[in-house]
Amino acid sequence: MSTSTATPKASNLQIILRLLTYMTPFNNIMITSLVARIIRCCGQAAVLGIAAASVGLYINSAEPGVVNWDVIWTQAKWIAFFGTIVGFGSYIENYTGHYVAFRILAAFRDKFYYAMLPLAPAKTSRLQSGDAVSRVMTDCERIEPFYAHTIAPAIAAVFVPALILVWCWTVDESLVYVLLPFYVANTVLLPWLVSKLGGDGVEYRQQLGEVNGFVADSIQGVRDTVAFGYEKKRAEELYNMGATMQKGQDKLYGADANQRGLAEVFITVGILASAWWGIELALAGVIDPLVELPAVIAVSIVGFYLSVGLANNFTDYRVSLIAARRLFAMMDETPAVQDTAKGPVAGPVDSAISFDNVSFEYDASDDQWSRKKKIFDGFSFDLPAGKHFALVGPSGTGKSTVVNLLLRQWDPQSGNISIGGHQAQEFPLEDLQDLFAVVSQRSFIFNDTLKENIRMGSYDAADAEIQAAAEQAGLGEFLAASPDGLDTQAGERGSKISGGQRQRVAIARAILKDSPFVLLDEATSALDVETELSVMTALKKLSEGRTTLTIAHRLSTIVDSDEILVMLEGKIAERGSHQELMALGGWYAKMFAMQQDEVDTTLTS
Repeated sequence: MSTSTATPKASNLQIILRLLTYMTPFNNIMITSLVARIIRCCGQAAVLGIAAASVGLYINSAEPGVVNWDVIWTQAKWIAFFGTIVGFGSYIENYTGHYVAFRILAAFRDKFYYAMLPLAPAKTSRLQSGDAVSRVMTDCERIEPFYAHTIAPAIAAVFVPALILVWCWTVDESLVYVLLPFYVANTVLLPWLVSKLGGDGVEYRQQLGEVNGFVADSIQGVRDTVAFGYEKKRAEELYNMGATMQKGQDKLYGADANQRGLAEVFITVGILASAWWGIELALAGVIDPLVELPAVIAVSIVGFYLSVGLANNFTDYRVSLIAARRLFAMMDETPAVQDTAKGPVAGPVDSAISFDNVSFEYDASDDQWSRKKKIFDGFSFDLPAGKHFALVGPSGTGKSTVVNLLLRQWDPQSGNISIGGHQAQEFPLEDLQDLFAVVSQRSFIFNDTLKENIRMGSYDAADAEIQAAAEQAGLGEFLAASPDGLDTQAGERGSKISGGQRQRVAIARAILKDSPFVLLDEATSALDVETELSVMTALKKLSEGRTTLTIAHRLSTIVDSDEILVMLEGKIAERGSHQELMALGGWYAKMFAMQQDEVDTTLTS
């Protein structure tokens, strides 16, 4: 199944208008860039026209044996003058055009990031990491030509040839009738041909995202790939995906090559037409064959090359629109959870939790992603404030879903979830998230220092507070032995530190956050026995005085919980202390007996 999100069914005009809204703060600078381009192009036409006419002017004024320096210097001054204008205009155009483009891209990335935050994790989990990176980086970069190489060339492709035609009218109005059809063909017909030859390119960009996702998976999983001897098979799959993508790429950029070839043909025919008609006018005595004729041909050539400006950039322009569609597709996704709270919750909020007749199914409204199975159907339980609870049961019975719903990463289809006597929807999402400190099996460690990773718990925390949290989480001995202490680099996904240290960093974050609720979602399941024992000590310190919900598979790690809840098939099947559940002789007692091996004996000793 493709991981790409469907692109919005908006017209190109709607996409263009939406892209232009990002340019609004920079309109004056973009107008400056456009004016500079027009001035530069007109200057180029003037330089070529003056240079072409100079020879005729000199011949017409020549006297045998006399060098006419007046004509030479006059023409040289005019060429130098317009050449300076061309250089100045080129500098202003390029500087201002890219100034606007890069700042728009920075704002666009920022807006895209903030648009994705409400979608996480319900909608973002559908994207492979490589596809997500492709959208944020590659697609954003592909929008740059729209601002830097499309807007100004498109307007200049119309405006400058129009000025050239006005000048030609002053020479002889018939020249306009000869040149105008070729200018229109270059400006309108060529882009239309490119669009017909190259397809829309949407499928190619989606395939590119999938290839990026596949490559990201391959790099991240290279250790297992090599260990299982799967390298050749993985390489073969990548080659096949690349070959499929290349077909769309060949069509897209093949059209660009065809366009450029056709453009040269159109320009050549146009030049021949202007030369032919100019010669006819010269023979009829209407224009000077040595001054006006070469000037008309030279200036019309500039007009021809400018009139294909839009077509020459048409492939980049279309790729920009395709990239924008992919970005807007993600930005326009409706969040799974809407923040409808109008303000902070009034009154006291204790640390009790209640699920009342909750029914929930992941992606129930999306046929493509729906699992067609309810996780909860009438699920209810209560957790009084200030106690340590454990949630256990077989895999897939909905334990982690409880955490997802408490954090409002998803909302139930029916039923109520209350926190401290208030409906979860009454809390602004930011306030709700502040209530919970979470330590999970997959707590993410960023490629930064340990200090900055821990600081996520409280961005304004002082270094001393971070140090205290780290020591409370059991990192003191490690930091004392490390030359850089808290400035030690964690590496990508915490690759430079051990699994136990990664979990302690996550615990230190939670300690620093100092929230009334603690959610421990399989926080020690990936650790060895000895490491788990020391991490459990840190977790107990974190849980002191807080309502704590621990999800665990290894039952010996939660025997000292105030109350243990057993989930079977989305329901609370058993509930009580360790001793009570053992006496009950149900699922918990049977599983605990099965887990009494050497590992658990070590943990409970």
